[in-house]
Amino acid sequence: MTAFLIFLAAGIGTFAIRLSGVMLLRDRELPPRIAKGLSLVGPAAMAAIVANALLLDEGAWRGFGAWHLAALVAIGVAVWRRTSGVAMAAGAVAFAALLLAGL
Repeated sequence: MTAFLIFLAAGIGTFAIRLSGVMLLRDRELPPRIAKGLSLVGPAAMAAIVANALLLDEGAWRGFGAWHLAALVAIGVAVWRRTSGVAMAAGAVAFAALLLAGL
């Protein structure tokens, strides 16, 4: 029960922090530089997560294998189709196929 209450409090706190930012800035327009920077936060966070998963395995460098080949497939599909959802799905399918193939 304690863990549940901790997660609940963290969720409520996170929501309150986000809501306060929206409420404080609702009638203001952000400067173009800040708006541009904020638009790049999501892609930067995703790139950090992907790079960490792709290059590291429990703190050690990951050897070349299915992860990297599936990432190349996802990158190729992303460049070709210009949609992140299709690229992620293609990468996941490629990774599953490579694991089933024994790589």
